Amino acid sequence: MTKLNKRILITGGAGYIGQNLISFFLKKKYQIYVIDNLSRSMSLNKYFKKNINFYKIDLAIEKKTKSFFKNRNFDLIIHLAAFSGVQEFNKNVLKSFNNNVLATKNLVQFAFQKPKTKLIFSSSAAVYGKVSKEKISETHVCQPANYYGLSKLACENIINNELKSKKNNYAILRYFNVVGSIVDFKIKKKIHSLYDIISRNIIKKKYKININGSNLDTKDGTPERDFIHISDLCKIHEKTYKYLSKNKKVVINCGSGKRYSVLKIVRAFEKKIRKKFRVSYKLMNPDETQTICANIGLLKSLFKINLEKKGINSLIKDYL
Repeated sequence: MTKLNKRILITGGAGYIGQNLISFFLKKKYQIYVIDNLSRSMSLNKYFKKNINFYKIDLAIEKKTKSFFKNRNFDLIIHLAAFSGVQEFNKNVLKSFNNNVLATKNLVQFAFQKPKTKLIFSSSAAVYGKVSKEKISETHVCQPANYYGLSKLACENIINNELKSKKNNYAILRYFNVVGSIVDFKIKKKIHSLYDIISRNIIKKKYKININGSNLDTKDGTPERDFIHISDLCKIHEKTYKYLSKNKKVVINCGSGKRYSVLKIVRAFEKKIRKKFRVSYKLMNPDETQTICANIGLLKSLFKINLEKKGINSLIKDYL
């Protein structure tokens, strides 16, 4: 079977990561199908609309999910559809939690009637909770510190419980902090990351930034994160799909294996634009971890990908 005949369904495909994955897989000549209820996403790019099959469906509604999958089969389902981000999630915890869990439950229940259908689930490093300074491996105990992380862990458990007895192969990818873009247009995200805020302020010539946390147990006192470029994440998805052709299950950290502080990211932007930012320090969200970094040993051994060679400039280039 050629790539052209491979049918990939991306749930939540109108979002930031979804549209980058659409772009990536279209160039690889896969047939792309997208489900999104557009509640947390922008509309799809016109080019995508001409080259994919789009369905506005809320996966949290059981009847609609069951009806959609009744006579449809896919080779791979990439399940991105979810409310995400701690701040956005906490605006309505019950609605957000129920949405994530119900969408996953319905998808697993109705979309995997054929054994050939494989699943890649987009989980999060938030499942680990407030972790130590050690790099976190996939076997690390999961103790979510916020409801967003708890919802992702609940979804992981649903997938494990329901698919372990079926013939469907599946992967759980735990995303760390995803940045950058491979699409030819700017994707406007409703949940604004540090990079987006800095970029927008540069455009507006407002050289100021708020940092949540200044006296943490980190090198410079500000939060540290593991950032992975979206181009690497897209490659990981394709390699995971190929891996699932011969393997039942895998859980993989999707990070770079390097940690950068928020202040260091700000300084990197300053160096590029030759302007200084006025930094204001705010209280850190108590549900957030001070520092986190992925152990990507499994990722490198399975897929021969070495992300650690990429520096901070490769992370900020798409925002300038």
